[in-house]
Amino acid sequence: MEVKLRKLNKVFRRMDTELPIVENKDALDSTPTLNPQFTVTIRGWEDDKEEEARDFGQRLCQLTREISNFIDLSRLDRIVIGSDYHEALASVNGEQAPAPTPTANEYGNGAAMATNIFRGDEVWSVVVIWTPLVRAIFDHEDPNQPLALHTFVHELIHVDDTRLFTTTYPGGWRAAKPRDARDAALQTIVHPYQAEYSAQRRSAFAAPVQGLTHMSMLKEVMSDVDEQVRKERLAYRLQGDVASLWKVVSERLGFLFQSLGYALGHADWVLENRDDHPELASKFDAEIEALREMSKGWLIDASREAVQPLFNLTEWTNMDVYDPLIAVAERLLNEYRMFTSVREDDLYIDMPYTGIHDL
Repeated sequence: MEVKLRKLNKVFRRMDTELPIVENKDALDSTPTLNPQFTVTIRGWEDDKEEEARDFGQRLCQLTREISNFIDLSRLDRIVIGSDYHEALASVNGEQAPAPTPTANEYGNGAAMATNIFRGDEVWSVVVIWTPLVRAIFDHEDPNQPLALHTFVHELIHVDDTRLFTTTYPGGWRAAKPRDARDAALQTIVHPYQAEYSAQRRSAFAAPVQGLTHMSMLKEVMSDVDEQVRKERLAYRLQGDVASLWKVVSERLGFLFQSLGYALGHADWVLENRDDHPELASKFDAEIEALREMSKGWLIDASREAVQPLFNLTEWTNMDVYDPLIAVAERLLNEYRMFTSVREDDLYIDMPYTGIHDL
């Protein structure tokens, strides 16, 4: 896969303002994986320029087919580009498994997603992207072009990863079940890490500098998480509502792990390609060292190591591959004096109170 991605990088480096893809098919050693029924739908366009929207859709379809030489997009049903992102997502309603929830918090709002749908017992993907995020993808004079390409490829990587999971899991994807309620709860927290680490690391070539933005967001999230959890623990001590406590804590820690995936996936690609980006790699070195010095700095190396079994999967074996990341999540919870176990087939959270410091 790494060899193919390096070739994909070269293809995009050759892209010019007129032709979005390489024309020399002999330069490729793969066959397009895109299914023949694939479509691109444009929902709304600036000034209702129908011909311009149609041309953009055709070029995006052509580009997707080109990318499918390098990553497996055989389970990509369609791409929806919408000027109203939430309306575009809603257009997929009724097919999704389950319905998607865009990221929305004080750190930002998501505007691109690879969501899943059913075709019988098969899981397919629909990529939905807010128009302004991808509009500049063919305009090499636009400073937003690298980010547009990066966003687009990032979502297509999610499609490939979902395809890998649903087509290689032993006994079929429905057999992929956690061991118990504790595993289910902790997998929910750490899954965003493995998903975003893979998509970010494999698409970082398109906009190497963009990862510095993700490093800044991760620094914010790591700075805030202790106070966020402390606030919920205090509310629990006063009200005794463990369900409310767990809902907020799992959401906050889930976003922390998602942010780790974005930042460290991108960083690891840059550092792996240090010879091509020496100055940028030095900046990432400094950012990572600063993160290590924070109160939760141990997460950096621990989580990078724990995600590698998932990132390097060529086919699924069982859900034990999540165990290293779950161990990282449990260690983090233990630092907040929260200890998880299973009681009567349900998740049990023990929060022993030993003094005012536990508030």
